[in-house]
Amino acid sequence: MSEGWAEENLKTIRTLMERAGVYRLALAPICIIVGILGIIAALVAESLNFSGKDSFSGYWMVVGIIVGSLALVLIRRQAVKGGEEFMSLPAKRVAQSMAPLFAAGLGFGVLELFLPVAQRDSIQLAGLWMVSYGGGIHAAGFFMRRGLKLLGWIFIISGFLCLTFNSLERTDESIAHWIMGGVFGLGNLMYGIYLKVTAEPLDAG
Repeated sequence: MSEGWAEENLKTIRTLMERAGVYRLALAPICIIVGILGIIAALVAESLNFSGKDSFSGYWMVVGIIVGSLALVLIRRQAVKGGEEFMSLPAKRVAQSMAPLFAAGLGFGVLELFLPVAQRDSIQLAGLWMVSYGGGIHAAGFFMRRGLKLLGWIFIISGFLCLTFNSLERTDESIAHWIMGGVFGLGNLMYGIYLKVTAEPLDAG
């Protein structure tokens, strides 16, 4: 390990810690919008009767791509507004910490698409997505205040509960979209509102 590499990483971590309050404030509207879209997606799925195993994984992967792209656009707008680079070194560190588990979640969805419809399990997939998403944002939480790590644990625990009840055959495939809208949609919405309400005013300097 070179001295320059270690110094660069320490500088990056210090910058992230110093700007944790700014990032926390910027995350509030993103979480609120993502949460609202998640709830709307569940309502649309139910209204269009996308209740079968054949449509669940594909539908929510498309929703994830759309919502993720919109979140990136919002992040870029905030970066430009704040006079920062969109993909600064600190931002890359956060993205790298989240990438493995987010990629795992994408992989679970793709694998589900290749299974015969009769073997697909929407509730199980929802649980795996919760664990992957929760692990990803928990990793990002090391660069922010503990609230994001707590949210990560909520998703992870929700995912394990979902998998447990599914293995005990205590769940019904017909509620899969409501589970997604409730955990991902309502979960992000409530966290965004919490960030908005508890936001501390930033120093003018």
